[in-house]
Amino acid sequence: MFLAYLKQDPAFINSIDKGFLGLISFSRLFSTDPQSLLLVVCLFEAVCFYIAGVLFLRRPFYVFLYVVFLLISPFYLSTNINILRHGTAIAVALLGMAVVFRLRKPVYRVLLAYPPVLFHNVAGLLATPIFIGVTRINMVYVWLTLASISVFSGFYSSFVSQYLTGRYVDYAAAETTYRVGFRPDFTFFSSLPIFLLLIVPFRKMSSETRWVFNAYLLINGVGLTMNFISFSDRMLTNSWVMLPLLFALVIRDINGRAFKKRVNKNFFTFAVIAAMLMINLAFYIKPTS
Repeated sequence: MFLAYLKQDPAFINSIDKGFLGLISFSRLFSTDPQSLLLVVCLFEAVCFYIAGVLFLRRPFYVFLYVVFLLISPFYLSTNINILRHGTAIAVALLGMAVVFRLRKPVYRVLLAYPPVLFHNVAGLLATPIFIGVTRINMVYVWLTLASISVFSGFYSSFVSQYLTGRYVDYAAAETTYRVGFRPDFTFFSSLPIFLLLIVPFRKMSSETRWVFNAYLLINGVGLTMNFISFSDRMLTNSWVMLPLLFALVIRDINGRAFKKRVNKNFFTFAVIAAMLMINLAFYIKPTS
């Protein structure tokens, strides 16, 4: 893609997502080496994720904890080295969600829901549920409904495929070794954050945690229903990459509002950190495909 841009290939320039094309153009200002594009993408995502974390977490210790979780996350690594356009789209969406949360005006939901689509149309569309901002209703039941629907993807895959765009049309029809259809392993893995409710019930979560928790459930549920597409785990990465922020928020709630005794705060903080490390380790050991 970078070399096609250097050659000013009109077919490429007219087909690539405009936001990502802007990143390519910006990186060209520094070098004609493709590594400059990779550097720009990594820095762009890092800034988006970091500012989103600051806006949600506020306090330096929890921001630091979030950054550590992010840096050891296989999903954040994937957005930087494997799914570049997809990763930039979700980074822009996450930053937009944080801005919407802080400004608390519906007009910003409308204005900021579109920019992620500029970086990757499918990823941007799948990321739009994060702007819904439901904080009074626990969306676990919505997730359970979507996860149940995903079992029957063979019945609706042909209909949904008509509305896919770009490379995902090829992914839906391609003959690959990638397992398509209902994935019990992905569904179980995706359900693990729901067990955080055993530590911090929804009613004790802060508004920030509820927002991110519900956004995770919505995006993940939508991603599960797309299991008939090859490499559907890329869509699930939209939600999985939010786990560092969600876990950092839960730890903040543990220490700030959910428990009074210091021993309980320490124990459950350690439990959540251990759970985050185990989730990352499990994913590194077992490839998604």
